[in-house]
Amino acid sequence: MGIIGLVVGLAVPAFARFAQNVRLKSTAREVMGLVSLARSLAIGSHQDRTVSLDLEQGLLRVFDEQGEPLEQQVRIPPSITVELQIGGTPANDSSFVFRPTGSLAGRSASLVLSGQQKRFVVMVSAATGAVTLNDESLSSDHDASR
Repeated sequence: MGIIGLVVGLAVPAFARFAQNVRLKSTAREVMGLVSLARSLAIGSHQDRTVSLDLEQGLLRVFDEQGEPLEQQVRIPPSITVELQIGGTPANDSSFVFRPTGSLAGRSASLVLSGQQKRFVVMVSAATGAVTLNDESLSSDHDASR
């Protein structure tokens, strides 16, 4: 009976960490998809598209030139923190704009999504608008093995 209690006691925290990492990765992929969609829509419509992060509501949205939001949006779970960086520094503004060429208006943008042990960075190149997703570990064990 004691062994079963020990196994369950060890498994529950591990499962909780696993579930949070899955939630973080899924949200990062959704963010990447929405940012890529914004770029595609800017190119296809020949109009600017604005990607906006609303931290109070926990939403990432895309707006057209008239300020109308798209139906698609990403809800950020409360367990995940998000930071928008422009040119590698925390942004004063909470949005960035894709031009009809697919490039960004201004410097490169990054959306940094963090959980307890992992961090994903959705990066957008200023010149081309290319969107990439990087997986970064926050644990010291992973950093030491690099």
